[in-house]
Amino acid sequence: AGRLDVEKRLERRARSYRPRKGVPVPPPRVTMIDDASATATVLEVRAHDRPGLLWRVGRVLGSFDLHVRAARVETLGAEAVDVFYVVDAEGRPVTDEDLRASVRAGVLDVVR
Repeated sequence: AGRLDVEKRLERRARSYRPRKGVPVPPPRVTMIDDASATATVLEVRAHDRPGLLWRVGRVLGSFDLHVRAARVETLGAEAVDVFYVVDAEGRPVTDEDLRASVRAGVLDVVR
């Protein structure tokens, strides 16, 4: 219905979020794994966990007209390790190299 500004609410929550001190987290990484599924492209996202992380990644995927068939999300200490099985608008794995590079860059941008 458009009554809730999710982005604004997440920004407010992020300002009050206190990251865990002293917990080392490697730099974010976004990887596409081709041989993990015959019916989808597997996108693995590793990043410092914070409020709204999944929402931000989902928004990027949607902006490229990708659909999430399945997802597995986990938090290991302060690190989020999320795996998405994505397909294009026709329901096929993502094979276009330019699109793949844009998706990786877009997701990496929002998880930094």
